[in-house]
Amino acid sequence: MFLFSRKKIASKVYAISAAVCVIFLAIMMSFIFLHQKNEAIKLTNEVRAKLLNIFDENENIADAITTKYTTSLQHGGCDIPALEQESDEWHWLKSNNADDDRGSLFLNKQPDLAERCLVSSALFVRQNIAQSDLSTKEGFRYIISMRQKMFYFFSSIKSDAFSIEDSKMFNELPFYIPTMPDYYKRKLTHTLTQKGTVATPIYHDLITRTNAYSVVSFIYDLNSSTVPVAYLLYDHNLEELHGLAKSLARQNKWVKITLYETDSPKKLCIFGCDIRLPLQANVESGLSSQFKVITHINIFGSIYHSVMFKLLIPITLLLFMLVVKLASRYLTSVARHTLIDHLTGLYSRNIEAELKPATLERRFFALVDCNKFKSVNDRYGHAVGDKVLQMVADVIKQTIRKEDIAIRYGGDEFLIIIKTEQKSDALLVMERIAEEIARRSIGVNDDVITSTISYGVSRFNRDLKTSILLADKEMYKMKKRQAQ
Repeated sequence: MFLFSRKKIASKVYAISAAVCVIFLAIMMSFIFLHQKNEAIKLTNEVRAKLLNIFDENENIADAITTKYTTSLQHGGCDIPALEQESDEWHWLKSNNADDDRGSLFLNKQPDLAERCLVSSALFVRQNIAQSDLSTKEGFRYIISMRQKMFYFFSSIKSDAFSIEDSKMFNELPFYIPTMPDYYKRKLTHTLTQKGTVATPIYHDLITRTNAYSVVSFIYDLNSSTVPVAYLLYDHNLEELHGLAKSLARQNKWVKITLYETDSPKKLCIFGCDIRLPLQANVESGLSSQFKVITHINIFGSIYHSVMFKLLIPITLLLFMLVVKLASRYLTSVARHTLIDHLTGLYSRNIEAELKPATLERRFFALVDCNKFKSVNDRYGHAVGDKVLQMVADVIKQTIRKEDIAIRYGGDEFLIIIKTEQKSDALLVMERIAEEIARRSIGVNDDVITSTISYGVSRFNRDLKTSILLADKEMYKMKKRQAQ
């Protein structure tokens, strides 16, 4: 029976197990977060790629209109449907015939040949877009002419929802579209920042009544100039952006995607706008010289919503139980190594630190000394002396009970702490030990070695040291009697 404090070992075991599990959880949660962050990076790249694809398609449509417009001006005959006049504005709206949907056109005066060719080219390309595989054929796209106040919307809108005079974009066009890039410089580069203006700043859209920004491509008359004659815009309003991101973001309830202007505090929340981010990490991806897409990651939310995290809880519990078992074995082994005398298998004197006065009440102390042990060592050597000590220890272990404590106190001395109410019972135990030791012998070559012991017994008195001193005095009284 080990006497060392099991409470101390238990507290150490649970502390070690908890520390291991905390470290394990921290490492695994870091791995989970890195995995989720990679998912967020993929998501950011998907959103960015989708937005860039929209820009590329708008560029292709602008190129198609440019080509058609340039050739139409060369050949003339740019007929367009008749316009309706209302006050100082000419327009057409959606035809009563659903198959004759032309979009919506608004002008502040009758169009000249250039405007008619521009509109007819847009109509031609628009019809072909409807039969194409472009992903943006349902998007809100329109043309602003630079030569006069003209808007042509690819989609049909009500006249009371829009007026040229109310258009802040047109009235402040240089603010929204400040540059007029050269055609060839724009075409002979893949770098977005080298293509000139690619989008407007964020603005409040009068038609959708929400914040928006527009991708800008340019229409040219290649007969006379490489400077744009009109703008082709594709509107990214909040509803459209939310739908775009939602189709990509899936079930990522821990992700918030925001479009930021690089040179102003303006922003558009694309996805996850209601997500709270008490502790967040950001993944940023440049979209153009004007915009960047930032994916905000709710760190705890990303971990919590991971399938791996749901598996991590039972795994951690299993790990805790395993570490408890292993740590308990290890610490018990360490305690055994520290407190057990390896020659005799009894407790060593290190056990004294574990012997508390409260546990020693109603016990008797017996101090044992092997008689003439030095002469055995001198004559036969320490190896034989060790055998004598092992024999004495075996007798003690076989004689005492589980609740008694046997200690190799030093050299050839042993301390036995016997739990009993009567000194006579303790003396009886010691008599049996002494008789058994005397009966045993050890053969060395042709010699037979027998051993005897002297012992003294005293009741526990105040503390360990006092009790051992009293037992020591009793032992020397026995030695004197044996010497007479």
